[in-house]
Amino acid sequence: MLIQTTKKLRDELNLEELEQKERPDLFSWHANFLRINRRKTVVLVNDACDYTVLLYGMKKDDLNNFPGRVKEGIRRTFEREGIKESLIEKYLSQFEEFFYKKAENRSYIARMNNSCKFAKRFADRFNENEIYQSQIAKNVNNMHRKNDNKDYFYPDDFLQQKLAEYFGEEDVIKTKAAVLKVELDLGEYEAWRKFIVPLSYNFRELHKIIQQLYNWQDYHLHEFFVYSEEKDDTKNWNQSEYHRNGYKAILNLAMNQENFEYNRDQLNFAAEDFEQAVENEVKLKDVLPARIKYIYDYGDFWHHYLETEEIIDDYKSNKPTFLEGGGTAPPEDVGGVSGFSEFMQIISNPDDEEYQLMMEWAESQRFEEYDPEELKSAIERYF
Repeated sequence: MLIQTTKKLRDELNLEELEQKERPDLFSWHANFLRINRRKTVVLVNDACDYTVLLYGMKKDDLNNFPGRVKEGIRRTFEREGIKESLIEKYLSQFEEFFYKKAENRSYIARMNNSCKFAKRFADRFNENEIYQSQIAKNVNNMHRKNDNKDYFYPDDFLQQKLAEYFGEEDVIKTKAAVLKVELDLGEYEAWRKFIVPLSYNFRELHKIIQQLYNWQDYHLHEFFVYSEEKDDTKNWNQSEYHRNGYKAILNLAMNQENFEYNRDQLNFAAEDFEQAVENEVKLKDVLPARIKYIYDYGDFWHHYLETEEIIDDYKSNKPTFLEGGGTAPPEDVGGVSGFSEFMQIISNPDDEEYQLMMEWAESQRFEEYDPEELKSAIERYF
């Protein structure tokens, strides 16, 4: 493997002797050292496709074992990408030796700096307890770039193409996934959606999927609860951990550290017998199959109930897929279940004196009738 380093990284690694070795672009990476959230960070960018790997919170021992950290970082980021295990092993088998060289090509340096800039955009999402920031890398690799011909491309798609070409394999992606059905509790109405999601996704990504499926605008707070098969008759409907079928909560997932601490201290979740975590630190594979509740907007208090219908062992994509659904979802800030019922009655009757005013308000809230093709496109566009 060839690492073409900036002076900052050479100083951190105490590199004195450099070798003028060459490797195919797919096995050559540019690397830079910077600080994100005041923590030592290494950004590696593949020369063939601008694919980024991030090593965060590097300490002295990590820098002394730099080749090992790089290999593990590539492995975990490729796994997060959904690249099949056999292909990851083939790729990493090329790294029997590490060679270091000065980063001198201005074009490659500019591309590397671009990845550093993108990584900094996600500074508030880094997992403080993890060196290998595969989730942030996934976000960076899903941001479009321009090649030398000024054409746009995505590094994650380009990596798959390059791996397929080099190793002569048609199927690059193979991952486990779940078929989930989500139902929004709407009283007399219904709005359900069925979709496939890779098990490598975390709960923050699941939040983003549900937002797209219900045309929410992510204006409000949210959280998740995960349930066991055990029943719990001690909870009431006005407690957030309550499940409509009486199941016992075993895990609460807050949207960020601030909400985690609020739930723990102000809501006294610390005294409950369920665990707590932050949503971006827990992957679906850690809990599925399981029953889940997603709460969005503590004014309107929307409760979404999720069930696992199937686990797929050989999903050929690293992105979610909308399958089917039914029922129109409410607009933002409609006033909860009762407000939505009134809203639907008014917009279904053009003779109602409030019809025109309500339709104008609905448009301002980006309200849309249920359209499966639009939902499918929304998921494809976003992910």
